[in-house]
Amino acid sequence: MVILFIVATPLWTSAADKPRSAKKETLRGHVIADVASAGFGSGLGPLWTSFIFDVEQSDGRMMPVRISFAFYKNEQLPPDSFWDYRILYELRAKRDARCDTTVAAISYEENVDAAEGKKLPPSFILQFAKNAPSSSLRPDIALPCYVLWYFDYKRLDSQRVR
Repeated sequence: MVILFIVATPLWTSAADKPRSAKKETLRGHVIADVASAGFGSGLGPLWTSFIFDVEQSDGRMMPVRISFAFYKNEQLPPDSFWDYRILYELRAKRDARCDTTVAAISYEENVDAAEGKKLPPSFILQFAKNAPSSSLRPDIALPCYVLWYFDYKRLDSQRVR
């Protein structure tokens, strides 16, 4: 029985696991792009998807970050109306440096010919949100990562980008 527990323990470890001292941060901003990857995850625990979020800084500048979005059922994914840059959102997320990346690293997905096993050209998988400024995402931009659970965001209707 102990051996089974030791073998199964890594299955429950996920990107959401953080030291107990990590606190949720409030991020206000706008959705830039969905990372439309084919994989949501597998095994025990939550499913995952990612998107790029433009965080409003105290000095008025915008800073893009990666959001790793955790959910259990497809019904918990953001609705279609979520993918509009004009809408202001507030996210309560935990910083997780283990999933930091760059725009270039999450913009493409590798393809392989299943029959021959040969590498094919990669597919561009970023889907820009409606009204999003695509020019703000240079490939070399570093994206700090935050983990967001499906229940921890809200739309702030009173403020929209014109």
